[in-house]
Formats: sequence, C-alpha cells, structure tokens
Amino acid sequence: MPESNTTLALPTLGALRERIDAIDNQVLDLVLERSHIVSTVGDVKRAAGESVGIFLRPGREMQILRRLVKRAEGAKFRRSVIVRIWRELFAAMVALEGSLSMAVFTPVRGSGYLELGRDSYGTYTRTIPSQSAGSVVRMVADGDVVVGIVPLPGPDDRERWWPHLLSDQPDTPSIVARVPFAGPGTGRGDGLEGLVICRLPQENTGDDRTYVTLETDDSLSRSGVGELVAQVGLTVVEVPDSIDAGPDTRIHLVELEGCILADDPRLQSVLTLPQVRKFRVVGGYAVPFPPGYLD
Repeated sequence: MPESNTTLALPTLGALRERIDAIDNQVLDLVLERSHIVSTVGDVKRAAGESVGIFLRPGREMQILRRLVKRAEGAKFRRSVIVRIWRELFAAMVALEGSLSMAVFTPVRGSGYLELGRDSYGTYTRTIPSQSAGSVVRMVADGDVVVGIVPLPGPDDRERWWPHLLSDQPDTPSIVARVPFAGPGTGRGDGLEGLVICRLPQENTGDDRTYVTLETDDSLSRSGVGELVAQVGLTVVEVPDSIDAGPDTRIHLVELEGCILADDPRLQSVLTLPQVRKFRVVGGYAVPFPPGYLD
C-alpha cells in the first residue's frame, strides 16, 4: 500500500510563522487605519460646528461587541477574549481625541473594583482609586475624570452614591453602563459587578435597562413600586434601594426594562398615580452578555 502524502503536504513551521507575521502586520495596519478614521470623525464634527465632547459611546460600543461576538460564533477562539481585546481598543481610540481617565470606588485594596475598571476602560488608563463612592461621583461631575466606577446600589451600602445624581446642575453625571461588559462570572473579578457614570446621555441599543427615581409618599414600599408602575405599562426589573427624603416622603431607585427617556408617555403617566410626586431619569445601560454566554 503506498505511503500517505499527508505529512509531505503540511506547510513548514517557518512558512506558518511568516504567515502569522504577515497577519500581525495586517491587524496593526487596520488598527492604525481605525484610529485615523476616529480622528477624522472629530475633524468632521469640528468643521460642521458641532461640539466634539467626549468620544466615549457606551451604547455604540456594546452594539459593536454584540455584533463581533455573534460573528465569532462557532470559532474556537474564546469570545470573552474578543470582548477584552476590543475594550482595550475602545479605550485607546477614546484617548486619541482627549485624555481618558477614571475614578474607581476602592473600599480596600484587593476589593476587585480597580481590576473591573481597567478591564472595562483600559489597562493603562489614568485611574484614581477612592474609598468613597460619593467622591467618585463628584470627580466625574467636576470633570476631574471622564468616567467613574461605582458599586451596584443596595440598601446595605455603607455610603449611598446614587442620590448625588438627583442634582439639577448641568454637569451631573448619569449612569451609562454596567460592568463587566462580558457579564459576571468566575475567574477574574469572581462575579463582581458595578455601574459606570459619566456626563453623557443614555443610548438606545435595543436591549437596555433604565434607572429612574420616584419620589412618593412614605406609604409606598419598595415591593409596592413594581405593582404601581405596572399600571402605566412599565416593567420593573428591580427596586434596589430607597431613602427617606423628608416628612412623609421617600425616594425609590427603580430599574426599568428598556431604554426609557424622560419624555416617554408612560413615565409622564406615572405622575398621574396618586402616590407619585416626581420622577427623574438617572441613566441606564446596555445589557451586558449573560453569564456563561461567552464561554
């Protein structure tokens, strides 16, 4: 029986390494071309008399990640690594048109929030740790940093940061993202999650959540908020916290399904409910990938 020629048909290691080097060059050239296009976007905006502002686009970034992850379905390459690579790429592109910086809630060293921030907004992004979540909000509001990483809100928080978002000042930050973008899981971060605040509006990506605050009389409990809001066609995901806000008054932080803007007729209808006095949209986020989806 004749000997198989399969082994003879295989390329040499040298040829494979040359091909890898060529691909690396192509990847780098495309990254540099992308950076040139990003810079051109700023030039076009300035020529049109538009404010360039912050190049950060959390909603747009999540739409890109969803598309790329779907494109890689069936490949052996881990899709969680694709998210990690593009997070670094996004951070580098934002830094082209202005300095990208972040403040990160860090109650103690080793709490995981610094790693969460760097995984989300770049390993080499200027980072300021803070033991106070309220201080993170203030640094973003004052323009000392571009983004802030704060913990998920809850009634057991040592320091509630979300009431700082109720200010009427024009530079008040809002919630723009939930991290990690790859979704919580074991390994790096061990399930730690947080929210991102920035002086940007929420973007509709088609799969979103919105945070609003409802000022009500104190007879309305957190558990009763969902039933009340459902009357106007809104779906409550969670009511993570509420605070006393004066005599006979409570403010509830409510997470709603969808991208809900302040002029949404359903939100306007909330004011017709007898127990509700005021509402405020404090931001929202594109839903991250679910646990295990990228494995």
